[in-house]
Amino acid sequence: MNISKIAIRNITRQKKRSFLLGGAIAFGVFIIITIGSFTSGMTETLKTNFTSIMGGHIYILGTETLDSGRVVQVIGDTADLGKAISTIDDLVEEYHIRSQVGMGEIIFGSKSTTLQISGVDWNKEEMLLKTLTVTGGSLENIDNPGMLIIPELIADKIGVMAGETVLVRMDTVTGQKNVGEFTVAAITKDQDNFSFISMAYTEMGYLNGLIGLGPNEYQYLNLHLNNIEDMDIASERLAAELKKTSPVDLGKDDSDDEKEDQRHGFMFGGFAPGAVEEPWEGTKFSITTLNDIMEPVLQLVNILNIVSLSLFIILMLITMVGLINTFRMVLIERTKEIGTMRAIGMHRGSVRSIFLLEALFLSLFGAFGGIILSGVTTIAAGLIRFTSDSPLGLFLNNGKLQFITSPSGILKVVILLSIMTLAAVYMPARKAARMKVVDALRAQY
Repeated sequence: MNISKIAIRNITRQKKRSFLLGGAIAFGVFIIITIGSFTSGMTETLKTNFTSIMGGHIYILGTETLDSGRVVQVIGDTADLGKAISTIDDLVEEYHIRSQVGMGEIIFGSKSTTLQISGVDWNKEEMLLKTLTVTGGSLENIDNPGMLIIPELIADKIGVMAGETVLVRMDTVTGQKNVGEFTVAAITKDQDNFSFISMAYTEMGYLNGLIGLGPNEYQYLNLHLNNIEDMDIASERLAAELKKTSPVDLGKDDSDDEKEDQRHGFMFGGFAPGAVEEPWEGTKFSITTLNDIMEPVLQLVNILNIVSLSLFIILMLITMVGLINTFRMVLIERTKEIGTMRAIGMHRGSVRSIFLLEALFLSLFGAFGGIILSGVTTIAAGLIRFTSDSPLGLFLNNGKLQFITSPSGILKVVILLSIMTLAAVYMPARKAARMKVVDALRAQY
């Protein structure tokens, strides 16, 4: 206990020097924790946004070939798919069947803009209904044919209000042009935060009639899991079962970049029917998971984490060099003091411990300051609200940046910092402990 008190007292003896060293440590800790909090928050926000707009964690798309050789987006072989998904019922919370207009044009009066329309079965979309925040109109009659839900961004662009009629120009599954009439049932808050996607919703049967599908047909099935961690397990089990009866493409196993881009393109409104070199029988299923879509983002997150860790280590190495030089000076300044303590009975180990504890306390105080500074910064940044058309929309949670600070991550940083600090000061501490009492007492510096 006395050794600890002496170490803390020594830190306060040279306040300016201690403040500079502690500040350097605090800055390094601030950098790595803040960037780590941002990347963690960004990852979780992206997962939430993608899950919300896509309606699940696993996405099953179906394609068929016509007699003409043209590829169309439709799941016609529902029996085989139903049998396959029954094998993962224990992992799935909700099943969402949908059809889709990729790049439609909504027209009201003389104004128009592009949007994406999902045809949904409202009897099975309870989760979607809970996420919609109505700012105009009502959700009471949305299951009526022709009722359309549009986001505020679209409503503002074309000046439409709930209850008014709009036209939507779209492509059918075979590439023909068609125009449908819709009544705006409700206007909702842009909860998805995707500035490059304007998602609207309507009753699936009505939309199917406009794009050339039967009333009970659909184009893709989304699975919302009970636990997002079961994504890979569920997709592998599903693929294994589907392969028994149908051709299957897996996003993560697809080495053809063009096919993968086409699959992702349809999910975000970029699919167009086309020709195929080798037609197949029945429905070909493509299984994509949230992890597949998130892979490029996760790679970016990993790069940011590596950069922040590298920057932290560089800053700490520079600081450690400063610690080494500082404690060499301290050794010289306290030579007589060390001799006196040794002369009255202090052991060598105690002298070494004083130096080590002094450096450790200094690093912990600096780390504490960096943690507090990071916390204040992330809280302040998290209060800033961005507009719905912000280029950061992809990374926003309800219009704000989200920061997630992991206690385990902070602990790892503190442990790494402590190890580096003790390693840096060990040699000056060892030299102080091995100093001869006589030589220390008669030293003139």
